[in-house]
Amino acid sequence: MVGPVSLYPTDFADERSRLSYYWSRLSALDVPVPETEFVALEETDDAHGYAWDTDAILAFMADHDLDRAFVRTERKAATVRLREGSFVSEPTPEVVDDVVSSLLSQNDAQWWPHGGGLVVREWLDLAFCPHPTHGCRPSVRFFVDDGAVLGQTPASPNRSFTCGDHYDYLAERLDGVSFDRPRAYAERIAPAFPEATWAVDFDMATDGTWYCTEFNFNGVYWNRHEERWWNMAGQGDNLPFSPVEMHSAALWGVRPEKSGPAGRFW
Repeated sequence: MVGPVSLYPTDFADERSRLSYYWSRLSALDVPVPETEFVALEETDDAHGYAWDTDAILAFMADHDLDRAFVRTERKAATVRLREGSFVSEPTPEVVDDVVSSLLSQNDAQWWPHGGGLVVREWLDLAFCPHPTHGCRPSVRFFVDDGAVLGQTPASPNRSFTCGDHYDYLAERLDGVSFDRPRAYAERIAPAFPEATWAVDFDMATDGTWYCTEFNFNGVYWNRHEERWWNMAGQGDNLPFSPVEMHSAALWGVRPEKSGPAGRFW
């Protein structure tokens, strides 16, 4: 740690949580990121409640020669059943519409704001085992504040991120995992985002390439269900240096005057 993390009380509708808020700066850096396109999303009065441009998603897949894609809203991927709501398994209108419908239904049920748009991305090969519901892959989250990298989680790479059924042909790659490359990327990203505090995620694909896959605004929010302040970004090994912990004295006894919609995330 090089200094205390800043304190930003907010909620998940904060504009800094939108992918389009940070995308132009991130994509201009020499850091690997998934191919990405923004697609308009509008609220309607019909049965779906939303309208989106299916053809734009299919065009993105065709332009990048993709037979699979990942779709999310400006703010979040599918919250409950990721593959059902974020995995476009083939470039057909029926599959695209089914996936987007599931994405929006899942996030609506959890009170997640959509941010007024969809984001379609290339589907990265992160499958280190044959189980489609497993998220076992090398990954690391760095915490960036005031243009510097303050910490990370996990603190060091180990094999705990893989299950016992990982593919044998990837064993050597998994044994050699290092966080040096994503750390260098995080230090390249930090000066481009000096105005706030961030959690920056990296995932390693099966070819060994580390991708910056996600930004999370590293603020704090009032959890109405728990009746206390929570970190917006999971801290893991970094928990003692998280905003809620480091600013506990300032937050003690403080409640927001207004909260978001009744739900577990506000």
